Amino acid sequence: MDQPFIELIDIHKSFSGNNVLDGVNLAIEKGLVTCVIGKSGCGKSVLLKHIIGLMQPDSGQICVDGMPTNQMDKAQRHQFHRQISYMFQDNALFDFLTVWENIALPLTEKREMPMDQIRQRVKEKMQMLEISNHENKYPAQLSGGIKKRVALARALITEPDAVLFDEPTSGLDPVRRTSVHAMISTYQKEFGFTAVIVSHGIPEIFAISQRVAMLDQGKIIYFGKSEGIFQTDNEIVKAFISGKDA
Repeated sequence: MDQPFIELIDIHKSFSGNNVLDGVNLAIEKGLVTCVIGKSGCGKSVLLKHIIGLMQPDSGQICVDGMPTNQMDKAQRHQFHRQISYMFQDNALFDFLTVWENIALPLTEKREMPMDQIRQRVKEKMQMLEISNHENKYPAQLSGGIKKRVALARALITEPDAVLFDEPTSGLDPVRRTSVHAMISTYQKEFGFTAVIVSHGIPEIFAISQRVAMLDQGKIIYFGKSEGIFQTDNEIVKAFISGKDA
């Protein structure tokens, strides 16, 4: 395998003496969709927050293109944060902002780009995600599916190299889960970003993932191609994907 885009090396994290991540090793390849699965409360979201820098490990290293994040200078760290976007489980849209304002927010709050360029980029993303006719609406006026597209547009507005999805189908029925997975897969191919998805949507999530990692008791107990997980001999993995131990 080539140099991983993002690599977690022996990551440990505990809260009040509870080891949530207990020596996690994970290599995320550029341009692929990697899904992280595991029981509720096993630390999947904590793992994502370590990747984006919202949390720091107690020990271990996170590397981006081979560079440890804890050795980056301020400019390198800023560039790293520009490379990665995070799509929250509940979309995290601001109710008091319009759709246009929500999508533009990552650019307007940093004020690093002229307003005419921001308008053009927002327009392009809205057209690509087919939400242009919702630009002046507020989140409360939108369906669940449109909210997901708005949240994705906002995640993509900085044109990141990677997007992290924390339970993007949480609370949705099977039909809508399939629709959101299809949306992520379509736009991942169109925009070419690396995707890391925490999901309970089994087995349908495997259809859009090239790599699957299973987290259990703080460790990655399976990592490989998505089709390979059905041939594993690991009894914990087999029970989980069959729905016997979720």
